[in-house]
Amino acid sequence: MDRQKWLSDYRKNKQATWIRCKLTNDEEINCESFEQWMEVKEKCISSGLFFKEFILQYRSHQEHIDLEDADGLYFIRSVKGSMGGKNQHSYTVGTIKNEKVFKKMWWIPELIVDIEYEDEIENCFAEAIVYDQTKKN
Repeated sequence: MDRQKWLSDYRKNKQATWIRCKLTNDEEINCESFEQWMEVKEKCISSGLFFKEFILQYRSHQEHIDLEDADGLYFIRSVKGSMGGKNQHSYTVGTIKNEKVFKKMWWIPELIVDIEYEDEIENCFAEAIVYDQTKKN
């Protein structure tokens, strides 16, 4: 992906945990917020696009999400809290394969894996799923 384009965006917000993706039409998009990500998700669904690359990035720390052989992508923000304690914000990222979702919860902004687990598709938030429509045809 184009590092120079990302650097230009990054210089505007160095504290963001970036959601970087390259779509199947070769468009590269850098999202500094979950709200921007939701616009990308809707674009993919309405245009029949999917992701060639999907990266979470905080400063120079990158985490590439392996989408090879995936039927879809699961992506949602989460927060865990405890009474009297600090809230821990995270992104939950999963790859969908054969009706199973293989999830990782990443603490943000640090991008440290909190937990990894496998889930049934019916137990997942539907609004967090983007299917690879190029495989459905």
